[in-house]
Amino acid sequence: MFFRILSTVSLLAVTLAIGLVAGEGGPSIPGDPAPAAPGHPAAADGGGNNLFFFLMMLAVVAFMYFVLIRPQQKEEKRRKEMIAAIKRGDRVVTIGGAHGVVDSVGEKTVDLRLGTDKSAVVTFNLGAISTNLTAEEAAKGAKP
Repeated sequence: MFFRILSTVSLLAVTLAIGLVAGEGGPSIPGDPAPAAPGHPAAADGGGNNLFFFLMMLAVVAFMYFVLIRPQQKEEKRRKEMIAAIKRGDRVVTIGGAHGVVDSVGEKTVDLRLGTDKSAVVTFNLGAISTNLTAEEAAKGAKP
């Protein structure tokens, strides 16, 4: 969803920029002089509005990158590291809320022992692991 919004905003910005550069108009800003009549040269008032528009679009894209995209990339990196560090005996929680102990780790799956007596072994995709409780407890114990 986010990438659809970002692509729509980018497409709109490019469309407006092409229209402004080509002199086809665009959003009118109050106080701007009227466009020149066909066949008459336009007044040389500079391209300050175009530069301001491009700087604003650049600021919007930078804001969206630092507020939305970059934190998502950091979270994905942290998640991949957590999944790569899962080993037998770790206590984990799945995205569905099932708590279990890792019995074995495959290339794309993990077998968890569930229940109070840990007799039920259920296979999950590695992507279904949301939290490694053993690693979190070790991290809390290491911090002063």
